[in-house]
Amino acid sequence: MTRPPTGRKRPCPICESSDSRLLFQQRFERLSGIEFIDGYDVVVCAQCGLAFADGIPGQAVLDAYYRDLSKYEYAHKSGKESDLDVRRFTDIAATVAAHLPSRTSRVLEIGCATGRLLAIVRDAGFASVQGLDPSPGCARAAKELYDIPVLVGSMFDIPLPKGSIDFVILIGVLEHVEDVRGAMQHVSDVLGPGGRVYAEVPDAAHLAGRPDAPYQEFSTEHINFFSTTSLANLFRTTGFEVVMTGESIRQQHDNTTYPAAFGVFTKAAAAGAIVRDEITEPGLRRYIEESSGVEEQTRLAIENASRGKPLLVWGTGTHTQRLLAIGAFRNVPIVAFVDSNPKYHGRDLHGIPVISPASLAGRREPILISTRGFQAEIQHQIRQQLKLDNEIILLYQ
Repeated sequence: MTRPPTGRKRPCPICESSDSRLLFQQRFERLSGIEFIDGYDVVVCAQCGLAFADGIPGQAVLDAYYRDLSKYEYAHKSGKESDLDVRRFTDIAATVAAHLPSRTSRVLEIGCATGRLLAIVRDAGFASVQGLDPSPGCARAAKELYDIPVLVGSMFDIPLPKGSIDFVILIGVLEHVEDVRGAMQHVSDVLGPGGRVYAEVPDAAHLAGRPDAPYQEFSTEHINFFSTTSLANLFRTTGFEVVMTGESIRQQHDNTTYPAAFGVFTKAAAAGAIVRDEITEPGLRRYIEESSGVEEQTRLAIENASRGKPLLVWGTGTHTQRLLAIGAFRNVPIVAFVDSNPKYHGRDLHGIPVISPASLAGRREPILISTRGFQAEIQHQIRQQLKLDNEIILLYQ
């Protein structure tokens, strides 16, 4: 049974069909002063099988968010990525290097954050690298940390001549883009004849069966849910041939992993045919069922931890915003939220102020860590960096 249109109807980003089935309704509490996504419907295209977020704002709203409120500058770490990020980038760089035509290939990474992957590619002997990122802060950090030149802009306004690039890298980008077909046209334009793309996204077909916070991949930022099949379909329909596709498990944090779908694609003369994606929908249904059970355990953990005492809650991301939206903190007297992103300080969440870690000095309330992926890192920050002895409440063992 197909789903009737509600709100702003989004056609399938790949085949442009308006026929979709509802899988899940995601909702978020929103930070004050941020006009972004406060929820969406996870649907699957009845024609090609791609899963995506419906009922979301247009591309201009997303572009403004990533330009002005980027969390990928790693400001609390002076722009530096984690050791796990570096390990992942090193693996990806090896795949990229194997498909670069020559040592003089001109390489552009779109959504490069602070440029560490490009630095690894450059140090492997490919000197002509540059980045593109919507955040001016990321561009500054890439230059200061790794001497990587980064242009400020989006996929829809690439400030380079047509045909001037030989190889484009897109890692963790396409799942964030509302108009993916339009974005791929801009990528195609900047590539010369026979130019190639390496693309990597979370693998929606294999999200279940691994430790993670409930519904974490249905985040405020992820709006397309690809498998290797649907990733290849996107490139086929936008004028690329498939060189190879693959799947991998990437270590994201000490206690979480995520499945990745990736591929290398070559610019071609004409669009190719779609191969129906038969694996994403059953994979997401397993993920939704699994997340439901984990979320119920998380709700009980919050209830048992609080018991009416005032708490500080560390973390204002997808995890916290969903738990607030479903009422998991309804009976918890939260005195403040804490977040390391300076762009969130001074805002409110659920009418409660968001403060910096430095503001915790002298406060005695217990600190509940509301994240799974960053739980160990935040615990270390509280004890070793901030030297606080407040009680710490963990939701995940």
